[in-house]
Amino acid sequence: MKRSLPLLALLFSIALFACGQPEVRIDFGKAECAHCRMNVVDKQFGAALVTLKGRQYVFDDIACMVHFVEAGTVAEGQVAAWHVCDHAAPGTLIDATTAFYLHGPAFRSPMRGDVAAFASEAARDKARSDGTEALDWSAARRQLAH
Repeated sequence: MKRSLPLLALLFSIALFACGQPEVRIDFGKAECAHCRMNVVDKQFGAALVTLKGRQYVFDDIACMVHFVEAGTVAEGQVAAWHVCDHAAPGTLIDATTAFYLHGPAFRSPMRGDVAAFASEAARDKARSDGTEALDWSAARRQLAH
């Protein structure tokens, strides 16, 4: 019996972890941006973050998500996950920290952050045109923070 207690504790922990975080999703057309309060409708530019406590916030533009955290509404240390919509697959949320970005006037996002995210470097390069700048997550955040 004593040998099975650690195994039971491990299985219980795995079950709790697996059930812990609900799927991150944006209810386009109904959700309200946590930062600017506009409806979230554009599936190419939506974004979401999840806190360590599991609270989800949605945004109509990557810029709103960056400004929301910059303003201290949620402390950066409390953010468990950052998500952005894949510009090449509208409505599909991807990890913002590993996404590939383009910035430029060709990407007219709702709040004029004009930054688009892509799941792969190949998709980003395919969408690249004159006047756009390739960025990683850190550079995209710096670009949008102003």
